[in-house]
Amino acid sequence: MEGLFLLFILSLIQQTAMYIERNEFHLKFGMATEAKSQWKDFLEKAVKENPAIRARLLSDLTGRGYTIVLELSYPTYAELEPSRCLLTRLPGWKAFYSRFIPLCEASHRTLYKLETSL
Repeated sequence: MEGLFLLFILSLIQQTAMYIERNEFHLKFGMATEAKSQWKDFLEKAVKENPAIRARLLSDLTGRGYTIVLELSYPTYAELEPSRCLLTRLPGWKAFYSRFIPLCEASHRTLYKLETSL
């Protein structure tokens, strides 16, 4: 019963996410497999530690090659502040990110407001 309640709460959080942070990481040649593996491992641990974290990891099919995108959802505008990010406040974030950064060529952060979701 407790697990069902938690799933219900998480679905409400996901439905009410009004803001999206989109982080594009342009990777060095040949680094996509390693980068995706690192992110998948870290995100799985992160969500187990804090189920309120809403994240999606995308990889490119077209466009500039060797790109991955991390999307984070937030219910309020204030939570877009980097110092309030649930993901970056986790233990192990700095160690993870220091291993990931050498795989990158460049990155770009874009913020969106969700207008509708059907």
